[in-house]
Amino acid sequence: MSKVHDYPDVRVVRTRKLLKSALLSLLDVKTFDEIKIKEIAEKAGVNRVTYYDHYSTKGELLSELIEDVLSEYEDIIEGIQAVTHSQWPSAEYMKTIRLSVGHIKKYCDFYRIMLLTHGVPDLSNRLHNQMSQSLHHVMRRMNHVHPDIESDLLVNWIIGGAIGVYKYWLQNGMRQSEEEISRQLLKITLASYQVYNPRK
Repeated sequence: MSKVHDYPDVRVVRTRKLLKSALLSLLDVKTFDEIKIKEIAEKAGVNRVTYYDHYSTKGELLSELIEDVLSEYEDIIEGIQAVTHSQWPSAEYMKTIRLSVGHIKKYCDFYRIMLLTHGVPDLSNRLHNQMSQSLHHVMRRMNHVHPDIESDLLVNWIIGGAIGVYKYWLQNGMRQSEEEISRQLLKITLASYQVYNPRK
């Protein structure tokens, strides 16, 4: 657990933001194991004592950086509202896709470094697992899975496809606009509609 507890101190927020930004910048050129706390502190413009006022290890800093971003994505996925069969795919679901793509764009440096480099090898698995938990939760609420389709396989297929699209987008310098990527994901969803539509 990080050493400074949550309270409304703008200096704490600012320092932690600087440390996270410094770590992310270093991960663009080094693996996590190669990075030293001294380097993080220097990059952030603080001394080692200040670093240890906030975090005991560099692992704590990395965990908080990842949690900050992935928890925001989790909120987006779990925000999908339950709808009836006739409403699917709903405007709410389409909104969720747009929000998801917007989230990737907002944190494009984070996802580019974490998903396309070897700095933090298990980030892709962690993202997959967090998305899986959230999507399973949503699908239980909506009960839209075709009875012949195993929900675990469906969830893995959806997540694998989404992460694949995001990686492609990042690898290609995000040449397509946010709107175009959202449209493509919506078209893929619509093309797969029968998977979500249980037989009556």
